[in-house]
Amino acid sequence: MKIKRKTIGFLALAISLQVLALLVFTAQKKGYFIDEIYSWGLSNGYYKPFVTSYDVFGRWVEGEELLKYMTVQPGEGFSAGSVWYNQGQDVHPPFFYLMLHMVCSFTPDVYGTWQGMVLNVPAYAGCLLMTFLTARLLLRSDKKAMAAMAIWGLSPGGLSTGDYIRMYMLMTFFASASMYLHVKMFLKGQNGRRLAGICLVTFLGLLTQYYFVFFAFFCSAVYVLGKIKGRKWKEAAIYSAALLGAVGAMVLAFPACIGQLARPDEFVATETRNNLSTGGMVATNLISYISSINMDFLGGCIRPVAAGGLLLAMFCLWGRWKRGRDGNGEATGGGKGTEGEAKAEKKTALALTVILLLCFLSVSWVAVVPGARYIYNLYPLMAVLAVWWVDRLVAWGLGKGGKTIWVYTGLLAVVASLFVKGYIQGHVQYLYPENQKRVALADAYSHCYCLYINNYENSPLTQDLVELCGFRGVYAMPREGIRQVKEVLKGKDVQGGLIVYVDTNEFWSSGYDGETVMEELREATGFRGYTHLYSHELSETYLLQ
Repeated sequence: MKIKRKTIGFLALAISLQVLALLVFTAQKKGYFIDEIYSWGLSNGYYKPFVTSYDVFGRWVEGEELLKYMTVQPGEGFSAGSVWYNQGQDVHPPFFYLMLHMVCSFTPDVYGTWQGMVLNVPAYAGCLLMTFLTARLLLRSDKKAMAAMAIWGLSPGGLSTGDYIRMYMLMTFFASASMYLHVKMFLKGQNGRRLAGICLVTFLGLLTQYYFVFFAFFCSAVYVLGKIKGRKWKEAAIYSAALLGAVGAMVLAFPACIGQLARPDEFVATETRNNLSTGGMVATNLISYISSINMDFLGGCIRPVAAGGLLLAMFCLWGRWKRGRDGNGEATGGGKGTEGEAKAEKKTALALTVILLLCFLSVSWVAVVPGARYIYNLYPLMAVLAVWWVDRLVAWGLGKGGKTIWVYTGLLAVVASLFVKGYIQGHVQYLYPENQKRVALADAYSHCYCLYINNYENSPLTQDLVELCGFRGVYAMPREGIRQVKEVLKGKDVQGGLIVYVDTNEFWSSGYDGETVMEELREATGFRGYTHLYSHELSETYLLQ
């Protein structure tokens, strides 16, 4: 079914408006999550993957020196070897970091949100297109396909994916492209071009985020089992060999992936292996992910939505009974097509539902941190299937008559109101409006020197790096160094006060008690007192006066 020229125009307009909506939210971004700082650092630190690779402990470091970690320095641009090295020391594959490094290489000594959005915007637009095309294949309706596209793209979850300067938007695009190509092969048959496309997105998806493996594996497993059931042994063998080749190519391109997954000295790798064997986080992750879906799509109204869904099901059941009593035939949902096409689309949608559930459970089983970003790549598929299942329910109960338009209009109005409620309540993530206070305070004390009390941990320093870059100088040391603090401050003008960061997180870093450390500092320096300025997830910040 070819796309009409008029539809192409509407589609281009719809995608453009959704990209504009993404940019409107991006313009409100006032800070960064710690992993976003890592995005720049791992991309641009020249053979130095972490801020602690710059020998920042036990000496005064100027802000400009810290800034080098996040920016490409003159003569260090377009250094793929550095990116590959840095990622070999980290826990992620390198493709996203390579792309970000290439963008940053055009603007040395600069970092900014726009650099990440140069990658995210095309991936977001591409994901919108893939979602539309997939839904169109299953529903045989341009309008319903556009609805599915908007349900992902304008949801707080879809916008959060696009706003996050991390590899998850790119992974979501590769997952949505794989979804479309697999549906195309389910419905239209296997050929070399489609199979080559699946191999390419599998290779790039695995090279972007290891969690892509769940989507790739279950799509492949369900597809191959379908071919085996249909006794199409040759197609199953060709597909399997091609996909194994894509996985092998990824390992050859980034052989460090084997060592990363087996590292005994890295927290995330170790905990992932533990979860894989025990599933220790599965209950926590399931609760967290369902809560995230509630905020990302339902405006936090999961109970009213569930009640509304039950009422819709009862209404459709009543409509089905009434139609059966009147002798009306069964409607199958979707657009025009043969009975065989409708049956194939139903089987494909059911297969996708199984894939979605298996991926969701697998991520819940192994994920170390209960963050929605690990299931962002499943959101487009969720949107497509939500529209398909609702369409099936309405068509089964009410048929295809003109009266169903009021049902669809009402449902879209409800979805729109839930999204607006989510916007108002701040469910679009990674904008950090509260960061304005921290930045303003750091600017107000930019004339001061800064002590960072930290037991040689990397994470809190990375989290606070943007503010630290603004001080006259930063001295990082463990709590035990407080005894020599007068020697550390010798020759420094601290009459206007001294900024002190205390690394307080027990899970990711040193776990010091901020008030206890500040009392020790006050006694060791002879300062008269201190004031708490602001809190962050991994640290507390004070002014020693």
